[in-house]
Amino acid sequence: MKSIYILIITLFYLTNSVGQDKVAFDIQEIFLENADENIRENSLAKKNDFFYEDDDYIVTKSCSGEWGGSIFFKSKKSGIKYSCKATCPVSINLINGKYIITNTLAHLNGSSSLIEIKNPELMSVFEMPKPRRIKNGVKYYYRGDNQSKSTKGVKRIWSDYKILTLASFPFKKQLYHIVCKNEKTFLATIEKNELKLLDQISNKNIWSYESKTITDEKGNLLIFFNNHDVKGYIEIKGKKIKLMRLK
Repeated sequence: MKSIYILIITLFYLTNSVGQDKVAFDIQEIFLENADENIRENSLAKKNDFFYEDDDYIVTKSCSGEWGGSIFFKSKKSGIKYSCKATCPVSINLINGKYIITNTLAHLNGSSSLIEIKNPELMSVFEMPKPRRIKNGVKYYYRGDNQSKSTKGVKRIWSDYKILTLASFPFKKQLYHIVCKNEKTFLATIEKNELKLLDQISNKNIWSYESKTITDEKGNLLIFFNNHDVKGYIEIKGKKIKLMRLK
């Protein structure tokens, strides 16, 4: 009887400990006195003309706001450019052999989504549509005509409204997201297709119409943001997240 009791207690602790081994991030919010302290991009960034690049593809993106956005994979082997609808890409990460694209749109109440691309060559080959009209040899298009409308070869992981995503980054095989919700900024994950808030990063709404994520010379991630209320950058070094912003 005693052995059964010990077994039950052991199973109880094992069961309740599953999933609790989460990374404890060290989050700091630092206020800058001088606007010049915020300008670090030119001195720290590794220059890269592309959104993403690996041995197989050169990846670029485009965004026309509420008129749509796209992500393009150009094969280094064939030169063919594949594309899909993505409104609007802010991060791309290769996780377990799959490309995870993070999209966000700062329009109306805002929206965010994650899509998965297992094989870019199963996507549609991008072709510009016919122009709306041609006058004196000049081709005219409406805004958004140059964006892909295809979802071929794409799996939607998650989407939601009233959430803005500044960036996504991997750490120890887990993908984390910096999101804005209810006028505050959080570190979050996506679990079972649902957003899970982990830690608060700031009591401010940290977002940007055109957020920019770059890598410094030491391999740390720098995420720059600028809107009518806040300006600065987030530095991610391992499990240390440092928010630097003007007061």
